[in-house]
Amino acid sequence: MKKFASTVAGRRGKWVVLAIWVVGLFALFPLGAKLADKTTDDTQSFLPASAESTKVVKALDSEFPGGETDNGLIVYKRSGGLTAADKQKIATDAQKIAAAKNKDGKPLVPLTQPPQLPFNPAPVPGLVSADGSVAYTVLAVPTDFKNEGDWGKSVRDITGQGSAGLQVQLTGGLGFSADAKEVFGSIDTKLLLVSALLVLTLLGIIYRAVLVALSPLLVVFFAYGVSQAFIYLLAKSGETVSSNSTTILVVLIFGVGTDYCLLLVSRYREELRKQQDKHAAMQRALSRVGPAILASGLTVALSMLVLVLADSGNTSSLGPVAAIGVATACLAGLTLLPALLTIFGRTAFWPRRSTVQYDPEHPSLARQGLWRRFGDKVLARPGAALLVTLIVFIGGACGLLAYKVDYSTTSFFKKDVEAVDGFKTIQQSFPAGLLAPTTVLVERADGPVTPADVAKTVAKLKTVNGVAAAAADGQISKDGQIAQVKVILAGDPLKKTALDIVPRMRAVVEDLGPGVTALIGGSTAINYDLDQTTSKDLKLIAPIALLVIAIILAILLQALVAPLVLIASVIISFLCTIGLSVLFIRFVVGDAGMDASIPTFAFIFLVALGIDYTIFLMARVREESREHGTREGMLRAIAATGPVITSAGIILAGTFSVLMTLPVTFTFDLGFMVALGILLDTFVVRSIMVPAAVELIGDKIWWPSTSKGGAEFLHEDTGEHPLPAGSEN
Repeated sequence: MKKFASTVAGRRGKWVVLAIWVVGLFALFPLGAKLADKTTDDTQSFLPASAESTKVVKALDSEFPGGETDNGLIVYKRSGGLTAADKQKIATDAQKIAAAKNKDGKPLVPLTQPPQLPFNPAPVPGLVSADGSVAYTVLAVPTDFKNEGDWGKSVRDITGQGSAGLQVQLTGGLGFSADAKEVFGSIDTKLLLVSALLVLTLLGIIYRAVLVALSPLLVVFFAYGVSQAFIYLLAKSGETVSSNSTTILVVLIFGVGTDYCLLLVSRYREELRKQQDKHAAMQRALSRVGPAILASGLTVALSMLVLVLADSGNTSSLGPVAAIGVATACLAGLTLLPALLTIFGRTAFWPRRSTVQYDPEHPSLARQGLWRRFGDKVLARPGAALLVTLIVFIGGACGLLAYKVDYSTTSFFKKDVEAVDGFKTIQQSFPAGLLAPTTVLVERADGPVTPADVAKTVAKLKTVNGVAAAAADGQISKDGQIAQVKVILAGDPLKKTALDIVPRMRAVVEDLGPGVTALIGGSTAINYDLDQTTSKDLKLIAPIALLVIAIILAILLQALVAPLVLIASVIISFLCTIGLSVLFIRFVVGDAGMDASIPTFAFIFLVALGIDYTIFLMARVREESREHGTREGMLRAIAATGPVITSAGIILAGTFSVLMTLPVTFTFDLGFMVALGILLDTFVVRSIMVPAAVELIGDKIWWPSTSKGGAEFLHEDTGEHPLPAGSEN
């Protein structure tokens, strides 16, 4: 690390590093700008590869002329009953939608079949409420997540929102896509700006120095631009990159990138007091904290890569995207940031240059300050400190008893949207399952599927509790061997209670006779399969990620006991975070539950990011213990790293809390959970739990090494470097 530090913070090396990053950004930026065009959000991209609902999607796409379809429900409501004028508007709206063309002469809304109307010479039954006050038109379009939002907006432009007492609402897939597009429109840009403003504000408060506050933002900007280009190349190679992954990437890079910057700036400021030469100061600072930054970057990146083992595409696709982002941020923190800070020198701390003036007699931060006094109190009664924190964390983890999965249609958005209002209108007069019918594919292996095969399937499905209706929809595969059956559930098709109907439907169609099989798909079945797969994924991912982290910690600290203690602290912190989050989301926010994939995402983020602060602390403990022993080494490490880790934790929690500003339940829940976990790691795990545990274990924490042995790469001489002419800044 010394040789590396002398290169990136050398008198010529710093300019070479800066030039490489500038040229690299300009060369790669055009590629990154095209990333949005390469993201994939089709159904298959997030489904479990082995799930039955995935087989349904593949069959629809390959065997049926219209492929997989989505619906749009145009709901018309007038208290007291729809009038003749209303009925005419319903027919006229359908005609306009079917006839509308774009400037290229192509259909504005590409319907796969004519609209199903409630009032015409041959009306489709079941589209009008019993009291005649509500009716709806059914539109069928190809499933296309990129364009459905625009199609839905076009439908709303044609129908309007009603007038003179008539309410018109678009719901179903088209309605929800239109509302989602409005909510998520330019979301990456918004998150980038909000995160940048938040980080700049917090850095300004912490450092009260212009260039030091701007430097991390410059590093994050370069890292984000370069990582986008590599992720674009990943997507172009054929790998799935979802828009959800690129959205989380913004927050992730800002969080980890700023953490690495804070750690290096803090040590650089210490060394500027001891070294008159700014180059020597940076080289010593980077030599000392470089291993911790590298270990942290490897930990987070490799932990994220573990996600590729998940069966759920929604989870596995995040792995390489996040790993590329973190690796780029780590590389920028080890090269670009030292170069920039060395170029700026002491001027970077203006108008507070006095805090970094050369003063070798200045008392060490490791022997003074609030955090040193706090560490003294913790280590004075380590048993009590550890016991209290464990009791509190175990108590918080008990909140897991209230854990419940929920995908309710009405709670997807955190604000009122037309699609949800339209669904509520439907729900008052019709089976709620109309929003997302379940698709059943009936297939005969030895020839064309027969009406008797379909009828038998329909009859069996109607016996399932929770099914309101089932009927063939007339869709037959190209080879005639597969027929579609649509099932309407009585309740909200996305609630957990509806998901529980899926295995019952699959059970009743297991025996349809020789050569006849049926597959259950559609939104309800998809969520059921995701729910089941996500639970299995977490059980696979968690131990592998913990093993990866333990190995990196063992290499960094050259010990076996310390990594086990740190891993244990991470696990109890994660369980407490999930438990407290469940209680908050269910009983404070008022949601019925949460998406089943959130604990998996939260685990990776909290374990990988939370271990960062423990790495920063324990790397310093290891360094100080070589000269002062384990106890004094811990106290000095707490004093030295307390301010920087606290600042980093607040900033990282703040960046993830930006996700809570989005009016979407999933991002709100994830943002709250990760922010809470980071704060617990920052103020409890790193400050109390780990120091108390290390104090109780003593020098055995470094077994099979000792407090004096191991980790030679963290140790170097402390001699002062002479000041070359012109380098005092």
